Amino acid sequence: MNKYITSIFAILAVLLTSCDSDQPADGMSWSHENDAPDNISYEFRPGNIARINLEVNYKGGDITLICDNYSNLGPIGAYGSDTYDCGWGVFTVDGNKVKCHFPEEASGKEPVSDQITIYAEKGDVIVNTILYVERTFGELIPAEYVPDKYKFKLAEGALMPFMNEDFGVAAPFDNLSYRITDYYDRYEVFFPEFIQYYDSIVWCADGFPDTERIYERRNTSTSAEEHFTSQWSTHFFKAGRVKSRLDGYREGKVVYSSALDTDLYERDFICYDWTAGSVVIANPGNEGIYCLLDKRYEYQAGHTQEKEGTRYSHIYVWNKYSLPDEELFPYQQEALKSLMGANIGEMQSADGKTGEFKCLSAEAFEAAGFWENKTTRVLLLHQLPDEDLDREKYYLHFEAK
Repeated sequence: MNKYITSIFAILAVLLTSCDSDQPADGMSWSHENDAPDNISYEFRPGNIARINLEVNYKGGDITLICDNYSNLGPIGAYGSDTYDCGWGVFTVDGNKVKCHFPEEASGKEPVSDQITIYAEKGDVIVNTILYVERTFGELIPAEYVPDKYKFKLAEGALMPFMNEDFGVAAPFDNLSYRITDYYDRYEVFFPEFIQYYDSIVWCADGFPDTERIYERRNTSTSAEEHFTSQWSTHFFKAGRVKSRLDGYREGKVVYSSALDTDLYERDFICYDWTAGSVVIANPGNEGIYCLLDKRYEYQAGHTQEKEGTRYSHIYVWNKYSLPDEELFPYQQEALKSLMGANIGEMQSADGKTGEFKCLSAEAFEAAGFWENKTTRVLLLHQLPDEDLDREKYYLHFEAK
């Protein structure tokens, strides 16, 4: 019903436009932001009645359309609403923007389309843009068509809390392992029978930029190769629910999937527990922290230490790309700010904050930023170059309150 009422509004708007001789010849002008180029195709066609074409695949995503020459757009839904939900896409007007959200859906059903009119008024003039959206939902073969002997499951392996502390619930920076089993939960290390049905099997997760191929078969005219990983481990960088899955590909199409949710809960600060966590007295070291699904950064997390009753530690950035100093220092800052933004929030000024810390070393440093939560204070430090110290770097120093 909403769709038909919206269409009536669209027809009225077009009629009003066509009757107005003062409408600007160029009509509405558009640009866009935060598009997912692999999932959403955008095309703008200017004109008296402009047109925007969006093509969205089963992965969905978000794109914000921006009207560059009109500040306030009219309602987009029925009954004067600023939101229109067509069932597979949600469109919301906000000032001169139209925020489009397409939830992921790999149901394999037939493609759909919708035509939505966006309008704006300037005096007695009404101008329009036609938003034409086409959506596909993958080409999945329903699971019942894949024989049981070729089905698989994504399963959790072991949880190794940071520094092997006795925690039963995962936190960011803990080491988590996953494995692939057959349909009957049986685990085999070497090339189980069910993988022969697939060309590749890929581990991925909603909202993560990277994927990990756990099985791949390559055939050429002269050779054949197979690579298989039955169990793998990773870390995650922030708390929350990770919705991951294994996608089995055959002839370029996903024909079978198995999904699994993993919940991570922050301790006092990321993986650090200032009360129940262990403390290293002699020879503290660092643990490498990586995420197979987000390979932009790798961190080194220091073991918890204690000084005069206050527990503290450090987090460094691994120079995984062997960047020279002029590129490394901005990269380190970006990685640490990204980590803190995901776990605490925006960086604050460090002016006057160093006096609140009890365990700062005597190294020459500059305090470049500050964060805090209920239990922890954090400084972004710039260690200055010194012949007697390690090389110049940016890192986090944090302490229990």
